[in-house]
Amino acid sequence: MKTSLSSSRGQSLIEFTMFLPLALVMGLGMIELSYALLDQHVVSKLTREGANLISRNATLEDAGVVMRTMGTRPVNFDDGSTLIFSVLRKVATTDADNYDKVILYQRHSIGSLDANSVFTTEGTGEFAGAPDYQALDSDNDTRLQITNLPASLDVGLGGMVFVTEIYTTHRLITPFNGVFLGGNVPTTLYSIAYF
Repeated sequence: MKTSLSSSRGQSLIEFTMFLPLALVMGLGMIELSYALLDQHVVSKLTREGANLISRNATLEDAGVVMRTMGTRPVNFDDGSTLIFSVLRKVATTDADNYDKVILYQRHSIGSLDANSVFTTEGTGEFAGAPDYQALDSDNDTRLQITNLPASLDVGLGGMVFVTEIYTTHRLITPFNGVFLGGNVPTTLYSIAYF
C-alpha cells in the first residue's frame, strides 16, 4: 500500500508539470487578447470623437490639437500613432470638371507612425495650409477624385462626409504572440469613423 501511495503522488506531479506550461500559455494568451481588445476599443472611441469634432465646423488644425490632448494609452501621436482627417465632398458645381464626383476636399494628418489613408485619389492635388488644409481647386482638379469609395457610402450632391482614421502600435505584453489561440494578435491597430 505504501508503494502505491507514493506512485500516485509521483504521477500527479508529472501530470501537473505537463499541464502547467499549457495552462500558462493559454492564460497569457487570454490576457494578451484582452489587452488588444481594450486597446482597439480606445482607438475606435477616439476615432468617433475625431469624426464628430471635424463635422462641427472645427478647423482641422484645431481638431488635431484637441485630439492630441485626448490621446490616451495606446494612442500617442508623438510615439507610434497617426491620425488622418479627411473631408470628402460631392461636387455640385454644374460646369466643373469634378461635377457629381466625390473628391478629397480637405486632408490633415498628425502623428509619428508611417501610415496612409484608405482613401486614394487619382493623383496628388494641391492643398492650402493651416488651419483648414482645403483643396485649392476642388471643383476642377480631377486628381482629387476618390478612386476607392465604398459602395455603401452614399454622398448626396453637394454633401460632405467627415472621416477620421487612427493607426496605432499595440505593444505586446507577452513574448508568445502566435503561440496561443492559433493566431497572432495584431501589432498595429486601425479604426475609421464617418460622420
